[in-house]
Amino acid sequence: MIQFGNMILQWYTKYKRDLPWRTKPINPYGVVISEFMLQQTQVPRVIEKFHEFMRLFPTITDLAHASKSDIIRAWSGLGYNRRALLLHKFAQEVCEKYDGIIPQLSKELIALSGIGPYTAGSIASFAFNKSEPAIDVNVRRIYMRYFHGRDQGAPMGKKQEKELYDLVKKTIPNQKSCDFHNALMDFGSLLCRRKKPLCPQCPLTKSCTFYPLYDKKKDNVLHIVKKKQEKGVIENGKHVPNRIFRGRIVEFVRNNDGKAFTITTLGKVIKKDYSVKERLWVMMLVQNLERDGLIHITKKDAKLQLRLQN
Repeated sequence: MIQFGNMILQWYTKYKRDLPWRTKPINPYGVVISEFMLQQTQVPRVIEKFHEFMRLFPTITDLAHASKSDIIRAWSGLGYNRRALLLHKFAQEVCEKYDGIIPQLSKELIALSGIGPYTAGSIASFAFNKSEPAIDVNVRRIYMRYFHGRDQGAPMGKKQEKELYDLVKKTIPNQKSCDFHNALMDFGSLLCRRKKPLCPQCPLTKSCTFYPLYDKKKDNVLHIVKKKQEKGVIENGKHVPNRIFRGRIVEFVRNNDGKAFTITTLGKVIKKDYSVKERLWVMMLVQNLERDGLIHITKKDAKLQLRLQN
């Protein structure tokens, strides 16, 4: 256990990424922003948007007092726009309940909007160096490979999740939770990747139970887990998730806030091979966005007037 943690940290000292939210001293607010942004978004894109977002909302108080529409506009390009609203609500709750001071313990964090088990652990560990496991898909993959000789596979039950949580907690080096979790994130992104992990370059091969599965001829390993296909439709012969079209609608509203247009016009904007048969599908996407608090719909004759929520 101790050897695993120390070797990960040794690797990190040589190969760690220079990321803007990894400041010294640590800025807990910056860590929170990065954690919300990094959910389902690539690091290079987050780096670009992180700087811009921090300029617009330099403190958690600035963020809490901003309008929803301003935050949704600032979130442009990140996708999963609902995260922006959850982040806004989180900031408001921290200001209301904790006088603008982000709580340090995961049990307090998880009671706030937009915070699940992973995000609670990540803020506690990254922002406050607490020995709280932050288990995302990358960390889960590393531990399942190294200690159990396989990828995650089927979804875990509560007992398995608890066992993994306890395992990760035991491996966190004393007083080094922040660096260790950063190391795990980089290790999973750069070396122990989901597809084509770089096993020959890994310092853990001698003790890793997954390494014997590595196929040197194919430069690959067995048991790569396939992601479940998201709900969506076919566009130009390819399956595209509904979340992509939702994002396109929000982006269109950002640039045409308050203008009236028909469903057909919107359909042609968001889908390259749009058909009038998909009119109800587009309307469903629009209504779901309103339900989620991202846009506001007003009917105007045979057209719709869409605005970002204030």
